[in-house]
Parts: sequence; C-alpha cells; structure tokens
Amino acid sequence: MDTRIDNLISLFENCGWERIGETDMSNDWWFENIYELRSAWKPLNSKLFLTLLTDPQFLNKKVVWCIGFSTVIPDSSHFNYLEQITLNDIKKADLNLFVKNVNTLVRL
Repeated sequence: MDTRIDNLISLFENCGWERIGETDMSNDWWFENIYELRSAWKPLNSKLFLTLLTDPQFLNKKVVWCIGFSTVIPDSSHFNYLEQITLNDIKKADLNLFVKNVNTLVRL
C-alpha cells in the first residue's frame, strides 16, 4: 500500500476508527480497492469506506490518483462521495483538519 494512504488511515485510527480491512468485492475499472473502517467512538460501529479511485486515462493498468470517502460502498464510478482527496494533495493538506471534517460529515 502507498505510504500516503497508510498514513492517512493511521490518522483515522488515531481519531477513533478501526481498520477492518479490504472489502470483499470484485474490482471494477474505476477503483483499485476499497478499505473499510469502523468507528470505535460515538456513534459506535459507524462505517467509513475509503475507495482508491483510479485514473481513467490509464486503460491498461490501475493507477490510484484519489481516495473517495463514503459511509456506504459506492455502486458506480459516478458515486457522490462525502469527501475526496488526491494522493498529491495528501502531501499538501492539513490532514488532521481533513480527518476532523470527514468525522463531522460521518457523524451528521
């Protein structure tokens, strides 16, 4: 796993989320993988899915360019995520604030 993704998941773990693992579903062209997190804080057992979205410009290989965050497993490439962040923005963003904002959206 890309260290940027692993570091971001670790920040969620520090804020009350437990890493469950990869979801058991077949890969489609628009994502590489989906990771599931479960809340250990209130509201207990809430779910958060991190979808590793692939760059549609690369047809022969899956290159992750963005992570989509949702409370349900996305059902298509046109899914409306609660929040998204590109891998490049992970280096630039205030990730603590980003995690806090996602937590707020999940708990609404």
